[in-house]
Amino acid sequence: MQQGEVGLRTAALAWRMLVGTLASVMVVLGTAVGNDTWWPFAPMSQYAFLVKNDGVINSPFMQARNADGELVGVALSGTGVGLERSEMEGQLPAFIRDPSLMQAIAILHHRRAPDEPRYLEIFLRNRQTSLGEQRTLKVIDLASWVVENPQDPQNWSGRR
Repeated sequence: MQQGEVGLRTAALAWRMLVGTLASVMVVLGTAVGNDTWWPFAPMSQYAFLVKNDGVINSPFMQARNADGELVGVALSGTGVGLERSEMEGQLPAFIRDPSLMQAIAILHHRRAPDEPRYLEIFLRNRQTSLGEQRTLKVIDLASWVVENPQDPQNWSGRR
């Protein structure tokens, strides 16, 4: 070291090495055995190794039948369902296991768009496109929910 330069002390260098090593270990563990709840050390499987190469593209979407009898799209976004699309896709298994969670979407719609027709029924669906010599499109129903008390969806039997 030349005169006037300041170097890292042994303790400071050791601290930085420890933090760097710990972060590296967490990234490796997150990729090897983690899931989305390990964020920010979760695996990035949607961008890398675990994406199936079976020629099928899955795209979940949501629709609702409103009081006017129309089938309308429900945006998988913060304004549509209260969650961003990536978070919503991470919660799909919970919505499939317990469709009553979709009551919250009717409540959100009632609050954000009080002048629009109320949702009577909500559908969680998957658009499955098969890529091959002939492109095929199939819509699969994953879950549905009949909204309780559509005129005031906040007051329903499952309210917690």
